[in-house]
Amino acid sequence: MDHLNNHGLIIRELRTRSSLSIQKAAGLIGKSVGWLCEVENDRGTSRLNTAEFDRIIEILGGSNQRHMFKTWIANQKNQDRTNKVFDGAVLKFIRIKKGISLFEASLKVGLSKGNLSKIENGAKPVTLEMRNQIMVAYGYSPSSFKNLSTDPIRSKAVPSRFKFQILLQKISKEQAERFFESFLAALQDGNPQT
Repeated sequence: MDHLNNHGLIIRELRTRSSLSIQKAAGLIGKSVGWLCEVENDRGTSRLNTAEFDRIIEILGGSNQRHMFKTWIANQKNQDRTNKVFDGAVLKFIRIKKGISLFEASLKVGLSKGNLSKIENGAKPVTLEMRNQIMVAYGYSPSSFKNLSTDPIRSKAVPSRFKFQILLQKISKEQAERFFESFLAALQDGNPQT
């Protein structure tokens, strides 16, 4: 059963579609918040058998949505294939384009200024839920994020320097040194295009 391989994804989808906090959902199903977090994120030792999975689906009102499970799984797999390295750069671009300071944005979003900065600079990953929340706080539809992150033309609006800052954090010191030396050599040869 493919559903049990993706049980956490399905439960999380049902919970969020029902607008239930993880605390509320854990209370409804009679489990701890930690257990539910482990199940939803497929981490730790918490696992489900078919009977327990079916019981939770019933409690979360998902019995009539079973036909959607395969679609949710496929959507998640597609999303996982998408390169998310520059999500923070896109969010930073949108915030600056809207003229919102980092402090104002942190208040709108409900994150600390430091955490929001880490997301924008690629030091901290952003979840889909948080990304959508940020987009709405900035006055954008969550679906417009895709245009700025994957569209070949619109994605060029995001400044390269924002993306470059993220890349510098993702590479090792040795890789950065090799890139810098290569770039300097190209400049000295009069060919900065390489």
